[in-house]
Amino acid sequence: MRRVFPVSLLILGLVLLSSMPVYAQPKTDGIIVNHVVKAGETIYCIARAYKVSPAAIIKTNLIPAPNWIYPGQVLAIPNVPALLPAGHTCARQDSPTPPPPPACTCAQYHTVVTGDNLYRISLKYKINMWRIAECNKIQNLNYIRIGDVLCIPDK
Repeated sequence: MRRVFPVSLLILGLVLLSSMPVYAQPKTDGIIVNHVVKAGETIYCIARAYKVSPAAIIKTNLIPAPNWIYPGQVLAIPNVPALLPAGHTCARQDSPTPPPPPACTCAQYHTVVTGDNLYRISLKYKINMWRIAECNKIQNLNYIRIGDVLCIPDK
């Protein structure tokens, strides 16, 4: 009797798993459009505008967290359709290609020392910390190391 119960439970689990429906995934064909982030926009309102997955936007653009976008940032909008709950929807930008972001020309360099973070460095040089991160290909704004040499771009 004691052996019958675990075996019955195992069989029941297998039956339930095998009876779950399998859905076809929508076909994804690259990038729909490039979207330039405006002040007040979020990943979710941008996703609603194009009816695509917010997770796909985050993954395509290598964004470390959903709230880490900033005005002027260019996001590639992938063709990954999704149904999203109602909420604020941003304006679509269906122009084929926005102008590229300005090139990073280093006005000077900064060597990271103890106590530095991108915010303090940005205050010191009077330049947006997102711009410093973009020019130095920093994905995580909280992760810079002592001894790193950062390019401080022109304004």
